[in-house]
Amino acid sequence: MRFEMLISSLLAFGLLAGCTEEIGFGSPPKSGATLFAQNCAICHGANARGAGAAAVNLEQVPPDLTLIAERNGGLFPSDDVLAKIHGYGGPGHFGDMPDFADIDTGENVMWETQNGQKIATPRALVALVRYLEGLQR
Repeated sequence: MRFEMLISSLLAFGLLAGCTEEIGFGSPPKSGATLFAQNCAICHGANARGAGAAAVNLEQVPPDLTLIAERNGGLFPSDDVLAKIHGYGGPGHFGDMPDFADIDTGENVMWETQNGQKIATPRALVALVRYLEGLQR
């Protein structure tokens, strides 16, 4: 059920987002590392382990983002991570995590979900997900 809601949310977002572009066109995109430093490190820390400068003022301790795959049985749940960054928290979502649905809006790329659906998604969100995937230990 949760995954179906995620897909519906992302599909609706994609339809509203308008035209898409394949990776490689348009202005040079910001890297996932740059986007993380600008938007996430304040809470999750520069090393993504949850000890950013703002963490002490939050309701919940930001999670260690280098252990996402470990917490998911060794597999990186890219669709779930994308949904979390986009702002879909699902049932029972609490905490201080803001949504980044409009982060660095501009061009979209096609995100292929784990079940093969293709959804127009902001390039910046894809870059952040890929960056986090590369941080797994």
